[in-house]
Amino acid sequence: MAFLKPIEISETGVTAAYWRLTHVQVDRIAGIVETQLHGYLGEAARRAGKSPLQRMSFRFAEAALEDPCALDIEDLYRAIRAQPAGIDAQGNPLPPLFAAAADI
Repeated sequence: MAFLKPIEISETGVTAAYWRLTHVQVDRIAGIVETQLHGYLGEAARRAGKSPLQRMSFRFAEAALEDPCALDIEDLYRAIRAQPAGIDAQGNPLPPLFAAAADI
């Protein structure tokens, strides 16, 4: 599974379109899950062993997962899809970056 969403890498003019979950770390005591997506030019570049163009980290509470005791890949992607893209100047959450990404 991966996300298909073109995102231009800051100040490069290069666009990563294929975003794949590559790392997961769980802190059961704190109830926190940390994940990383790596962005590639496309699926073919990833399959060819090319280096990722970008890495994005996400952190969320285990409670965001359907079953925190069973780390299901689809649940992790769903939690990443729901993560706000940050906070605006007024302190409100920005729309999630991957909310409209296609699943592939």
